[in-house]
Amino acid sequence: MKHYASRDGRRRLFVGDSRRLTGVATGSVGVILTSPPYWVRGRGRARAERYARELAAGFGPEWRRVLADHGDLWLVIGDRHDGDEWVGIDALVTARLRRAGFRLQAKGLWAQVRSRERWDNRVNYLLRFRKAGHPVRPGGSTLCWMLPLPRSHPESLWDATPDPVLRALLEFSARRGAVLDPFAGAGTVGRVAGALGREWIGVERDPHMARLTARRLGLRPVSSSRRSGSPPGRRAGRRRR
Repeated sequence: MKHYASRDGRRRLFVGDSRRLTGVATGSVGVILTSPPYWVRGRGRARAERYARELAAGFGPEWRRVLADHGDLWLVIGDRHDGDEWVGIDALVTARLRRAGFRLQAKGLWAQVRSRERWDNRVNYLLRFRKAGHPVRPGGSTLCWMLPLPRSHPESLWDATPDPVLRALLEFSARRGAVLDPFAGAGTVGRVAGALGREWIGVERDPHMARLTARRLGLRPVSSSRRSGSPPGRRAGRRRR
């Protein structure tokens, strides 16, 4: 599986399916910060519940394996109005991840201003989870932003999360261990993590987006003789990058 890395090895990008993170050591990740593919197919609560179930069951076990006990899982995920009601995707995802061994520790909000869309994805939840048995002491900070959708890279297939949001979430998180983005997209999380001096691991299924991320972050292909393992995905969908 194709693998890119920086000269110092502190930024790595795997091209493949993140349901199998075989290139990431158990307990080596301090923060998982990602925006999963947004729920875009179909309408109604049943479809949303299926999305939440597949996200937690498909990716949750590997997230739990690679995340350190003190580590944080942050999901940036947008809600939808299906024509009749707001779905409440945050509650559905939280319930499913609870079954996978995670507990919700904090909830924030990024509300899009000047949105291009009438309803969809204008409300973006910022959900912080930890493994069961490793809670975070509640703090007094309010995680809330009203920001426009930032411009993504001209070659990017996906939208992006604003840098101030990503930076704040990382600063609230565990300081030890790598930052993992299993849906790396155009590498925005990698760029922000690098600016904060954090080690970063990304996984991107789309080869075009992986090449774009490698260029943006100055990563080089790693020869097969140097590869020690490669994680693999993702289903098509809209997300924030």
